[in-house]
Amino acid sequence: MGAVRMAFRAELRRRWRSWLAIALLISVVGGLVLAATAAGRRTESAFPTFVAAHGFDADVYTTQPVPKIAKIPGVSSATEVIGEDCTHPINPADLGVIVVPRTDGRSFFKLVSGHLPDPSAPNQVLATFTLQQDGVHLGTVIHVPLYAASQASAYNNAVGAPPKPRGPTVALRVVGFEAAEFEFPAGATPSYDLYTTPAFARTVLPRTAVGYVYFVRLRHGAAGLARFEVEARPLSGVEGYGSQSEQAASVETSIHPQAIGWWILAALAALVGVAVVGQGLARQSIVESEDFPTLAAMGADRRQLVTLGMARNLVVGLAGAVGAVALAIVLSPIAPLGEARVAESSTGISFDALVLPLGALATVAIVLALGVWPAARAARALRSDDRAVTSRPSVLAGHLAAVGARPSAVIGVRNALERRSGGATVPVGSALLGTVLAVIALCGTAVFGASLSHLTATPRLYGDPFQINFTDPEGGPPSPALLRSLERDGAVTAITHGIAIEASVNKLPVGGIAVTAIRGRPLLSSVNGHLPSGDGQIGLGATTMHQVGAHLGSVVHVTVSLPSGKERTVPFRVVSQVSFPVLGGVLSLGTGVVFTIAGYEAAVCPPGPKQAVCQQEVEATAAGSGLLISVVTGPKGQAAVDHYLDTYQSAAALPVTPTSLINFGEAVNFPLLFGAMLAVFGAATLAHLLVVSVSRRRREVGLLKVVGFVNGQVASTVAWQATTLAIVGIVIGVPLGVIAGQAVWRAFANNLGAVPVSVVPIWLIGVVVAGVLVVANLIAVAPALVATRSKPGELLRTS
Repeated sequence: MGAVRMAFRAELRRRWRSWLAIALLISVVGGLVLAATAAGRRTESAFPTFVAAHGFDADVYTTQPVPKIAKIPGVSSATEVIGEDCTHPINPADLGVIVVPRTDGRSFFKLVSGHLPDPSAPNQVLATFTLQQDGVHLGTVIHVPLYAASQASAYNNAVGAPPKPRGPTVALRVVGFEAAEFEFPAGATPSYDLYTTPAFARTVLPRTAVGYVYFVRLRHGAAGLARFEVEARPLSGVEGYGSQSEQAASVETSIHPQAIGWWILAALAALVGVAVVGQGLARQSIVESEDFPTLAAMGADRRQLVTLGMARNLVVGLAGAVGAVALAIVLSPIAPLGEARVAESSTGISFDALVLPLGALATVAIVLALGVWPAARAARALRSDDRAVTSRPSVLAGHLAAVGARPSAVIGVRNALERRSGGATVPVGSALLGTVLAVIALCGTAVFGASLSHLTATPRLYGDPFQINFTDPEGGPPSPALLRSLERDGAVTAITHGIAIEASVNKLPVGGIAVTAIRGRPLLSSVNGHLPSGDGQIGLGATTMHQVGAHLGSVVHVTVSLPSGKERTVPFRVVSQVSFPVLGGVLSLGTGVVFTIAGYEAAVCPPGPKQAVCQQEVEATAAGSGLLISVVTGPKGQAAVDHYLDTYQSAAALPVTPTSLINFGEAVNFPLLFGAMLAVFGAATLAHLLVVSVSRRRREVGLLKVVGFVNGQVASTVAWQATTLAIVGIVIGVPLGVIAGQAVWRAFANNLGAVPVSVVPIWLIGVVVAGVLVVANLIAVAPALVATRSKPGELLRTS
């Protein structure tokens, strides 16, 4: 082993630069994989960690202080919040102005940026982080007209435009932004709140109408909600209850695609990285095998030569693992993003104690595994470079020669395509694979990105084939006056009446909607199958369908609550997969169920003498009732939307883009990131191949110069080699990339619950093709210059 150590030290002194290059490549690949994996874990845990620190289980609405809520058995804490709802151009329907409560050290909100208001300053406020999307920033002054106490009843019961505020108008300056569990917009209409100070409570609130909300945390979490509601119901002043479990689940569902995106990115980077690093180790083994005949002549056997190669692999693997961990730590502040970043307790440097140490060990192990075969193969080839050269002639190069193509083109194409053995062996296969993978990634990314942009720009694909919705949180049938107005409006093309319902499908509790078309077709988007049209038919979201183990045509058992308080289970046949709109926390993109109103009423009201009375009671006591409206395109339709938004400010709203789509786009744009990463890997592979090719074929370059090649022709040979590799990558990679992009997009859209319409951007594919050719020739510049500066005498000197 002493001879191996001596040879290893000699190789280290001689080739430390190439070893460092491979170690840096391992660091980049490993660092990206570890950073993406850790980012996925950090994203996935962000909101649960937030809920554990700032969340609560129930909210109770009261008309007066009810301190007994905190004394109910099972209550861990109850935070009292005082304030009022008002109108403002930012959110005409509801802008909450509430007092920052005194807490026992555990606040129900997280300070996102800025600072807490000064308790003695009546004009300082914390603002909900969602207001930043409306142009609110630190230092913004918001003028809010408040409602007088005498207006509270008229405002809360308004169906049309609310009365004009007659209370004081206050100027509130934003000094910080906060986030509370119920303010995350995923799966529900965003909440907008301003948190004021005790000074505001003393000087302003006495002149306005106020309400009370208790944020309650239970010792046993959601499991204690039923008992808590029974205990709280008899208390004087209690008006209503709310549970945060569905909202929290909806937020987690919207954030989950981000985590999945990071993990997919890590997996794809790992797969490509294995190929790139394996190619690098193989090429390094080929270069170092030049010295093996000499070492063999000095007595080294094959086992020692393999050990020498593996020692090099161990060194570069250890150095690469250290660099990968360092790079992952440096990149850690990038994630999480979107809502997960708001929820994350710390967005700075992070060390994942699970991923990084295990990832470092895996990096070393993978490098050693990848290096075994190249080291063994190099050790078996104990012959000098003067051995006979054999190759499989390139058919394309032969055709070019036959038609009289320039010698530089023929030789460049031959160098790119001929896999040779013996003599100056160059592994062209790995470079071809790397180029093809890079083009596949770029084209697949273009298709995925264009399809994602088309989805976010086409509301009907994510469940919003309507342009405006009217919601009556009190339930009951639509307002006759509003309905008459809509039916007489020539700009309105379709009207769908819906009621919010709750049911269990195969014992899974889920929110849903029962609809009937008043004009036109039902305004819901079907991904597969057809929307329910009769009794016994049901549509499910993609996530719900997966959770209950259903598919199109299968029968599910739906349990509904009867007006008497009992439950009834009825079989329904699944006729569609539906992309649901985001409506009041009841539905989200892939989660929910849909019936016809008649079908739902038939399930709740079995045949009998009381069926008609029961059906009337169902609509009268529904948890929520609303109308979905579509209008004609163009200025006429937009004018109708503006009219209804202005006239029915407390009931009308525009469709909401699902936060899961926004979150996925905010997460560094995964498709673009992966495409860029793989393109860099492919460029690195091509660059390394050209450098090795020029180095290994230096005698051929010398012969070419002896027979009359000038520097321009030598450089042209290298350029033709690079261009040929790029063209092969384009010919194979473009169609495969388009197919792969469409397949990945369909899988992603179906999993998300959207309608999977893929888009192939021809112009962007053309840009990718041109870019690959340009970049390949730019990469060839440096190797070409090296080849032209060599002198024939030195190149032909015998080693």
